[in-house]
Amino acid sequence: MKKHPSDYTPGERKFADLVAALKAGKPNAMIYRKNSAVTQAGDFVIGLTYNIALQRYSASAIEIDGVRDNGKVCEWDREGGVLYDDLSDLNVGSVHTSVRTI
Repeated sequence: MKKHPSDYTPGERKFADLVAALKAGKPNAMIYRKNSAVTQAGDFVIGLTYNIALQRYSASAIEIDGVRDNGKVCEWDREGGVLYDDLSDLNVGSVHTSVRTI
């Protein structure tokens, strides 16, 4: 069941705003959208890439409860399962089909 917008976490709110900006045709919205996602816990993932050889997602930063952390290692397997215990699984449905690949 889908959450009501009033129940969104800060990360889910930011992601929903980004999707709305893309639909509204805002400049640069597509660049930001295709390189971001949300975790199952509602954390906002920034700088998302997919490594074809390793078959895993990684991110350069994550916002947990609205606080950006650039030092945390953020990696998930191709199904979105977290590779490190201190993060939540990646919501693969929030990953854009044009995510940057290496």
